[in-house]
Amino acid sequence: MPTLRFYGHACFGLETTTLNLLIDPWLSGNPELGAIPSDLRPPTHILVTHNHRDHVGDAIELSKTYGAPIITTPSAARHYKGEGATTAPLHLGGRLPLDGASVKCVNAIHDSPLGIGETWRVELGAPCGFVVDIDGKSVYHAGDTALFGDMALFAPVDVALLPIDGRMVMEPADAVRAAQLLQAGTVVPMHWRDQDPHAFVGLLTDAGIAGHVMKNGETREL
Repeated sequence: MPTLRFYGHACFGLETTTLNLLIDPWLSGNPELGAIPSDLRPPTHILVTHNHRDHVGDAIELSKTYGAPIITTPSAARHYKGEGATTAPLHLGGRLPLDGASVKCVNAIHDSPLGIGETWRVELGAPCGFVVDIDGKSVYHAGDTALFGDMALFAPVDVALLPIDGRMVMEPADAVRAAQLLQAGTVVPMHWRDQDPHAFVGLLTDAGIAGHVMKNGETREL
């Protein structure tokens, strides 16, 4: 049975006995953590949804340290490879088979700029989300996105990891609608900034959907 581990903001680990998929690893710059955890289980793969620093985070450093390939869209993968990382490019609609799992790259409505210096930013490929099928469970990490109707095409999912901050991503009411489109068994909020994640879970409950707020470092068997 896979384990979901929350590292804060939008960073999660999906773990089995042989795999540790680390998604959007903003660790050392994350004010909720301050550093890469000393007990971090070495990732076997690193998934990056887009190039905002609060998502790409420590991906390149971790890839160099552990030899874990970064799974991301091709334009971003080329850049990370140029920085010395190992990469596994995966474009929208593609699926990457793993040992006992697979990763499907799906659409997200956002942007994916690469910061160059203090002021110049250049778009570097498409943002994405991921649907991970792992040990019989389906987990959707939305990345940063607005609500869009084609989320229904990913349904059903056992767990949906949904952003709710309401300014840079969809607001809580839209995330409830996303959960309905996804036919999600359980929803875990992320990227909530000033939103109250417990109030969001209350909205889910009113809609007949299970929700769970995870604390930093918390694990949950799926």
